[in-house]
Amino acid sequence: MRFSDLLRLAWDNLRRNTSRTLLTGVGVAIGVAALLALLAYGTGLQQTVEREFDTLELYNTLRITSQPNPIEGFSDLAFREQPTEAEADTLPETPITDSLLATIEALDGVLAAYPEITFPTQVGTNDRLVVASAEAIPMAFGNLQAYQPMAGSFFTTAQDSALLLSPSMATRLGYDEPEAIVGETVTLTTATLDAQRMVQAGAALFAGGTLPLREEQHPLRVAGLLEDQEQAFTGFTRVVLPLELAQQLEQITFFSTLDLLLRGGDMEGYAAGRVQLRQPDALPEVRDRIEAMGAYVTSFRDQFAQLDRLFVIVDLALGIIGFIALLVATIGIANTMLMNVMERTREIGVMKAVGGDERDLQRLFVVESALVGVLGGLAGLFFGWLVTAGLQLGIDQYLRDIGVPPIEVFVITPVMVAGVLGVALAVSLLAGVVPARRAARIEPMEALRSG
Repeated sequence: MRFSDLLRLAWDNLRRNTSRTLLTGVGVAIGVAALLALLAYGTGLQQTVEREFDTLELYNTLRITSQPNPIEGFSDLAFREQPTEAEADTLPETPITDSLLATIEALDGVLAAYPEITFPTQVGTNDRLVVASAEAIPMAFGNLQAYQPMAGSFFTTAQDSALLLSPSMATRLGYDEPEAIVGETVTLTTATLDAQRMVQAGAALFAGGTLPLREEQHPLRVAGLLEDQEQAFTGFTRVVLPLELAQQLEQITFFSTLDLLLRGGDMEGYAAGRVQLRQPDALPEVRDRIEAMGAYVTSFRDQFAQLDRLFVIVDLALGIIGFIALLVATIGIANTMLMNVMERTREIGVMKAVGGDERDLQRLFVVESALVGVLGGLAGLFFGWLVTAGLQLGIDQYLRDIGVPPIEVFVITPVMVAGVLGVALAVSLLAGVVPARRAARIEPMEALRSG
């Protein structure tokens, strides 16, 4: 029997019981929609992080420390065994000093080598105060696309009493038109340890006292706005300062506090430094040169590779959850096909009695099963796209209301669509195998007597 005849006959058979076929197809559609939405969510999250890494040039960034980084990966803080005191004493240590950074900056392929200064802060204006993360950058960053202001200008000098922030940060500070904040003065509040209160901090802290911190306020001019369309995560909280200005401010940095807890307070030089490369090809050679100087190097590119592996695990977990929903629908297809075989026993017997081929009979039920899977799969793809598009619109509107640029949470690719539809077709074909074999084993005489 030709395939076109099988297809027409299978379609006519499915139309005999429209309600059952429709309900089975709806089950497949729900499973396919769930699988598509979950995979689209994982892909969207991964691409958002990749874009941010790429925009901030983190693929071309190295972090250098005088001792091995105590936290190399996401699980290291909880599971990595730290070296003993005796082992730590034997580790070579090269202080991260200005002279070392100058030597590194002179290497071929290096744009800038500078101390790492990143600290929590508060930015205030218009009677509003928002929490932010301040980052210090050298003047050489004025050549990077990520630091070209969309409004205003880059810093005029390395000691410029100014900062750069994002439109979303300006919106959080009460500016309906973010560009209006350019040239305005905001207050940057930093915290530092108060030596006079350090002695009293121990018992008071456990008794409900306050941390031994002292706040300092610094009036700074907003030099410009940095584009945050590709910096959805960091743009919401990030402000950028000139390096030499940041060095003059008293603050508690994120990494220096961590180093203080894990290594003690007897370090010489900076807690860490950063090296910005001109191009990614220079990374292996520059890394080897720095390690030869005795410093320890961590590549943000390597850290993203770890993050990429984490995304693979997340995508796999989401895919398994979606596949379970599709598998439940597949059981429904198998049940529908078995009921069709039972109801059409006499018809099957007549077909075999007049010389019908068992292989054609098996193919007929497999094609019927595949039709349910394909039609349900196509409906599921449309339904999944509709759901993800609706959720994306809702998320975008919410982010706009709080001043955050839209984030592409769900990303549906052609490969993903083809893969999901292929899986739906494959499991539908498998669901039709058992009913098809059962139909082929029916004896004509018994089938005719049963009618």
